[in-house]
Amino acid sequence: MLKKMKDAALSKGAKAAINHYIKEYGKMLKLTLDSEHKSIEVEVLLDGEKEPLLVRVERYELTEENGRHFLKIHGIQTSRAWINTVAASYLEGKAFEIPAEYAKMLKVIV
Repeated sequence: MLKKMKDAALSKGAKAAINHYIKEYGKMLKLTLDSEHKSIEVEVLLDGEKEPLLVRVERYELTEENGRHFLKIHGIQTSRAWINTVAASYLEGKAFEIPAEYAKMLKVIV
């Protein structure tokens, strides 16, 4: 029960943060985080699209190096075949830095 509440709170905060970063491309409609299984599901409505894009991350890792925080994602699948190819090339297994203000929030919740 507590994990579900933490996941819901983190999902809400992450949704707001991500919407800030993707506002020129579209809007995130839904973000579901499962911290027990380290998985994420996201639904995004991209500008000019009629149907939302569904993105599933099979597993994520949160790491810290020299005071900097990173997110690494594995097993990315989307509802668009061409995006699966791009994700495999540019996102799979790569570490992305999490801005300090959001890393602090993650430390408290996760």
